[in-house]
Amino acid sequence: MKTNSFSRAFTIGIAFISAASLSIFLSTSLSPVSAQKFPVIGEDENEFVFSGNCHNGESYRMFYYSKVVDGQRYPFYDYEGPAGKGTVSTRATPRTMFVRVCTKLAEIINDH
Repeated sequence: MKTNSFSRAFTIGIAFISAASLSIFLSTSLSPVSAQKFPVIGEDENEFVFSGNCHNGESYRMFYYSKVVDGQRYPFYDYEGPAGKGTVSTRATPRTMFVRVCTKLAEIINDH
């Protein structure tokens, strides 16, 4: 019976490919830990408070919440800053509202 001897390079290559394949398989397969759904920060909350200093050094404060009006849920901001003080119903992002609240004489109007 004739035996075939494998070269050292061939054996190392097979070992490398096997290890790489195993690591790829394990990284893409679902584990019980990754299958759990962990909440994203803010996903389970309905109210947020944003406060700090504007670029001109004046302080601002925004309170974001949602409220049901006539059967529809609308986002609201209570704000106070260089632009004044008030309440507005808008779908604007907190960053957009920050810019508006920190700008004197900015027009802050309801979307709805």
